[in-house]
Amino acid sequence: MAFTGDLEQLHIVDIIQLLHTTRKSGTFSVKGDRGESRIIFSNGYIVGASHLNNSVRIGTVMVKMNIITQADLQQALDAQKKAGKSRKPLIATLIEMGKTGHEEASRALKKLIEMTVVELIGWTRGTFTLDANDIAVTQECSYPVGAMEQTMSLDAQMVLMDALRIFDERERDRQNGKQTPLFEELFADVIALEHAEKSGGRGPVITADDLGLGDLDHLERRIPQPVQASETFDPAEIHRQKIRETLAGFSPEKQEAFVLFLDRSTPRMGGQDALARHDCRIRAMILFSEDELVKHSVMTICKNEGVLVFATDGEEELYRIIDQCLLIRTVPILVLDSPMTPSGLLSEEQIVGLRQRVRGRYPQVPLIQMTSPEDYSFAMQAYRDGIRAVFPKPSRKEPGAAFIDDTMQFLETFNAYVMAFFGEQRERAEVDSRLVGLLDSVAKLRDLSEPQEVSLALLQSVSEIFERSITLVVRPAELVGDRAIGLQAGGDKRTTSAAALKIPLGLPSVFREVLEKGRLFYNESDDMVLKEHLFAGIGAPLRQTVLLLPIKVRGKVVILTYGDFGEREAPPVQTDMLQVLAHQAGVVLENALYRKQFGKANSK
Repeated sequence: MAFTGDLEQLHIVDIIQLLHTTRKSGTFSVKGDRGESRIIFSNGYIVGASHLNNSVRIGTVMVKMNIITQADLQQALDAQKKAGKSRKPLIATLIEMGKTGHEEASRALKKLIEMTVVELIGWTRGTFTLDANDIAVTQECSYPVGAMEQTMSLDAQMVLMDALRIFDERERDRQNGKQTPLFEELFADVIALEHAEKSGGRGPVITADDLGLGDLDHLERRIPQPVQASETFDPAEIHRQKIRETLAGFSPEKQEAFVLFLDRSTPRMGGQDALARHDCRIRAMILFSEDELVKHSVMTICKNEGVLVFATDGEEELYRIIDQCLLIRTVPILVLDSPMTPSGLLSEEQIVGLRQRVRGRYPQVPLIQMTSPEDYSFAMQAYRDGIRAVFPKPSRKEPGAAFIDDTMQFLETFNAYVMAFFGEQRERAEVDSRLVGLLDSVAKLRDLSEPQEVSLALLQSVSEIFERSITLVVRPAELVGDRAIGLQAGGDKRTTSAAALKIPLGLPSVFREVLEKGRLFYNESDDMVLKEHLFAGIGAPLRQTVLLLPIKVRGKVVILTYGDFGEREAPPVQTDMLQVLAHQAGVVLENALYRKQFGKANSK
């Protein structure tokens, strides 16, 4: 059965998470203005992909990653050509020739899949199709597609996390005016492949079978011609199938109530709305559990807030996920499910031991413990072990009519707590980041001595927050422009001269108010002097929310730094850091003035 949908209604990030959560298998195809890309899923794991129109090839990726040489690639292609109908996939050929190993080949394949996902994240328009019958294995195959994820270990959530990070980095580079070449340019074919398909064709998907594992000759790829999907992609139906399995002992009415609850938690938004939920911050949660209902429910409700949820019931797998999260500077929340058995993996003894091992190995990772409402002593022990929060989870030992309602209430409360926790983490991270930036800026100011150097340093700090910024030098009767950043078209952040700007001080104005009081101004203003003498020269911003930041020497304002947001909406701004920088700039200028006076006195 094939399902189809529109990216304007459900974004690629949400689709990948949903396919991972529901452990779907099949070929996920996305078509847009630039062409088509595909991702192969097996039980929710990504096991293969073809980049846009097969424009990035695995052999070239391996050469560019220095896994093989161009000569190695040419030899492998020649060997494939000589083999005729008995030819093996390229990576299998390279492994047999001793040119690479399984680990290096897996790394290259992961890179190809990652590039494909990064490309698709930026798509806000297009159609997608999930075809569960697009790839199959014959009965004789000794390497089933369903086992690919175990070999590749390409957790869809982990791939998505890396892809979102790369996408955000590339977007920031674009906004800062840096060149961000297409992956097709970075990984252009190093060898003209005779078997390459014409541009726009559907090239072969490179999957885990290309690693030469098992009897690859028996692996069948059924790549059908485009078909008309018989059903619209409906997340509710996917949830419905899962709930029928996990809540089999409950009435159809209770099952449907839970399905509707999960469906309300599934975002139906496309384009920039979906990407805005991540907002350049990767938030991750690891759920250690054997409970399929809990895993599916928590992953579903949390992804609505842009949280990537990893589920595992293996300790070594848990450590691997934490390590990979920390590698990209993301500290995950670890959630431990409540004890389910007297002995075994999720017994009280095993969970307590796991908590202690995790805290000893990863002290920075916050832990949350789920527990049975009746198990008071276990909850108290969890707090003694340093757990951040303990959540009583409804018990299924005696499934009554209230279990579904209690579970929905539990999930809503759990989600609210997790979102608040991430919000606190975000605020702390922003404060830490501002403090680091402030200390760095202060250190740079201390090394300066000339007024122009000091004013430029403050101008550059202001330009990191505001779209347009200008240094205005205070004269007896007017303000005179010195330098500016962001006044050129296209958001160019180069420093330019602002000498043509003259702002008179003879009339009452917001400028005179700042000079007289010596205090920072950041607010909306309909001041006529501002409009007639500044906006007339640089153009009015979208919102007349402006910054006037004074630098004082010996109690007198000598320089004003102006800032606005140009064509952007004006966001909240923490002005306290800017005030500290302006104060430090004034101290540096005063010290420089004293040194010059002292030098003149000594020379006499």
